[in-house]
Order: sequence, then structure tokens, then C-alpha cells
Amino acid sequence: MFEFGFSELLLIGAVALVVLGPERLPQVARAAGFWLGKIRSYVDSVKSELTRQVEAAELREVKESVESAAQSLRESVQDINRSATSELNELADGLDVRPAWERLPAQKTPADFGVDEQGRPLENGENGGQDTDSHESEDLYAFDFPDFSDPEPSIRHMVSLRRQAMMRQRDMRPKYRARPKLRVRSGR
Repeated sequence: MFEFGFSELLLIGAVALVVLGPERLPQVARAAGFWLGKIRSYVDSVKSELTRQVEAAELREVKESVESAAQSLRESVQDINRSATSELNELADGLDVRPAWERLPAQKTPADFGVDEQGRPLENGENGGQDTDSHESEDLYAFDFPDFSDPEPSIRHMVSLRRQAMMRQRDMRPKYRARPKLRVRSGR
């Protein structure tokens, strides 16, 4: 606005002293300062209100842009969800959804492997019409199969591999030996 230098202010002060006189000059200066302060506060409040309005407009624009971005994100997530659901439905149509016990393969019997229920090789007529020489079968199965159907098996006690490993580990552990406790006799 107006720019007053120091010399111009001195000139205005001298004129005011001559026109108003030394008695009324302090009262006029106080009133002028008061009104100048009021004008400054009014101008500052108008400036702050304008800046608030500008910030509110900017915030509205930011809010609208964020809402539009959120809406587009929501739509894209819904599209992805729809496409994933349709693909899962297509995959589920091609899967076998029977219970697991219905999907198991047919059980094999010992005859399928060429042995009877005790584990002995089948005779020529029993193996489903397969012709084998008795000499070949004797050579292949030269060892004696144990008969597990006997109530009194020849092997009284069979230790499993797991049990043997556990026993070896137990034997390797350090042994606990209690230390003797020393007693102190009272001097009776």
C-alpha cells in the first residue's frame, strides 16, 4: 500500500504537533494506534478466512480424488474377485469331489503278487494260469518262508528296528550316578 519513510513520518509528526498541540497529540496518537490495530486485525482475519476457504477447496478436491481412486480400487478388486470365483468354479467342475475312501485304488491281494496268504509262492495252477517251470520257482524262492499262521512261532521275540535304535540311544546316554553326600557331625 502506502510506503512511508522515516523522514515522511517525521514530517507528519511535526505537522500533527503544530496542528493538534502538545496536549491532544498523545490522545490522537493513542486513538490512531488503536484504530490501526483494529484495521490490521480485520485484514488478518480476512486473510486467514480466505486461506481457510482456499485450503477447504483444495481439501475437497483431494477428498474427491481419493474417493474416486478408492471407488476404482473397489471396482478392480470386485472384478478380480469375480474372475477368481469363476476360475475356481471352472476348476471345481473338473475335480473329483468324491470322498477320499471312494477314490482309493482297488486293494491288491497276495495272489496278485504270486504268493499265498502265508507268503509262499503259488503253485503252477494257482497263479492265474501263468506257466512257470518248477525248477525256476525253486531257484527263485530257495529260502524258507516263515509260517506266521502258527500259534507258536519259531521266533519268540522280534525286536523292531525302531526299538533297537531307541535302546542304542539309551545305552549311549551318560549314566546318572548320585554323588555321596557328606554329613557333618555335630560336636556332641
